[in-house]
Amino acid sequence: MSAPQQQPYQPTGPFGAGQPARPPSDVRLPRLFAAMMGVFAGLLVLLATFLPQSTYEQVSEGKTVSKFAETGWTRSFDIEPSAEEKEFYDKTHVARYGIPLSAAALTLFAGAAVGFASYRRSSGSPAATTSRTLLVAGGAGTAIGVWMLGMDISASLSFGQDTGRFVSRYGTGSGFWILLAGGLVALLTIGLAVVANRREPAPPPQAPYPATYSPYAPSVPQQQYPQAYEPPSPPTPPAGSALQQQDILRPSPDNPPRPDNM
Repeated sequence: MSAPQQQPYQPTGPFGAGQPARPPSDVRLPRLFAAMMGVFAGLLVLLATFLPQSTYEQVSEGKTVSKFAETGWTRSFDIEPSAEEKEFYDKTHVARYGIPLSAAALTLFAGAAVGFASYRRSSGSPAATTSRTLLVAGGAGTAIGVWMLGMDISASLSFGQDTGRFVSRYGTGSGFWILLAGGLVALLTIGLAVVANRREPAPPPQAPYPATYSPYAPSVPQQQYPQAYEPPSPPTPPAGSALQQQDILRPSPDNPPRPDNM
């Protein structure tokens, strides 16, 4: 009866030669969401720097004599100023918040790009750590820039006055509200990046063979093979018998027969 066919054992885990195990999806999702929110926050911030963030209007005796809006880069006039006012404005410039805000947005973009590239890697890999650092730095820079601009606009709103004949109004533009939304998304990005720092659980140590491994198929019972047959040794002839005398007279293999001993 032929021996049952044995299934070859395929080593897995640390004894296998397969690809390294990927982190579970519930650990990778926060990093993916953090990268997506980083891109969204960066786009909102960049768009807001080119839109009006603060406005100013001066009214004299019911007639608007001056009106302009300021972005993160420059000042635009709705009513052309007089020569004296133009000379004054030429000597001054707006607070260019677009420079630090754009730098923060580019940092968010860089962190998101590295995050997308390292999505399938573990949270402790250098790429994942770099992505997390860039996202946190870009989000923090965006939040600080929005807070400083908000304080500046809040201070300018207190300068408005109304004397009856002369009215000056300070206000906020659409760019400020979009920038505020970008700051909130940046804070969300920081939170997701911090949550993504959670380490994957270490895999349990694996034995060379799994606990359920059996060298035989479950349906084939193990067969007991008999031991090898050994022939019995010949009986010893009784003392003084002719057979014993014949064995004594028979030449041994070490002393082959010769004419003198036959």
